Amino acid sequence: MTSNIEIFLSNKPVSASRPRVSSYGSYYSKSYENYRKETALLLKKIAKLYPIDEKQLFRVEMEFICYKPKQPSNKDCPRYDIDNLVKAPLDSITKAKMIWKDDIQITEITASKRYQEKGEDYGTVIRIIKL
Repeated sequence: MTSNIEIFLSNKPVSASRPRVSSYGSYYSKSYENYRKETALLLKKIAKLYPIDEKQLFRVEMEFICYKPKQPSNKDCPRYDIDNLVKAPLDSITKAKMIWKDDIQITEITASKRYQEKGEDYGTVIRIIKL
């Protein structure tokens, strides 16, 4: 029997930046760091609803509904690299101590990205299927 979890993150998706290295250590861009913090706060509010299952394997489906500017530079789809969009929500679920102990328990990921439609909110839909 499978069990599905669906979560909607209402913040604007941000692509992971490349980590920068300085003499003080490594760091990410400010916008990405802010996105990670905001995502973690959203998830901590619901973490108790989804306790960790250390032995379960998961399939994750993610849909990134991106903010559409009035004149997007790429009219057909957002310019973000989809692999960089996936990182923060998965890491934030792990950091919020919910669903899985570590994202090593994920065996399959499907992701899509698109601009928001008229009247639609941007955000991230995360569907988690227990295998």
